[in-house]
Amino acid sequence: MIKNELHYQTGDRVTNKELKATLQSLYDKYQIKEKAKATHIANFGYLTKKCKIRIGDKRVDGVEFISQK
Repeated sequence: MIKNELHYQTGDRVTNKELKATLQSLYDKYQIKEKAKATHIANFGYLTKKCKIRIGDKRVDGVEFISQK
């Protein structure tokens, strides 16, 4: 269900905050009683690595999508 609604491609970079918000909205939609964490993306077949993403003059924690299983 959730895996079909995630549309991340290899090379995409997303902040942890954005990823958690996306996952939490899907958890709420499917009434999953769990708090979303960025590391949960691995449960849906995505391989990621940690990275820093520049937003304005700041660098924030995020993930880069390496592949999808």
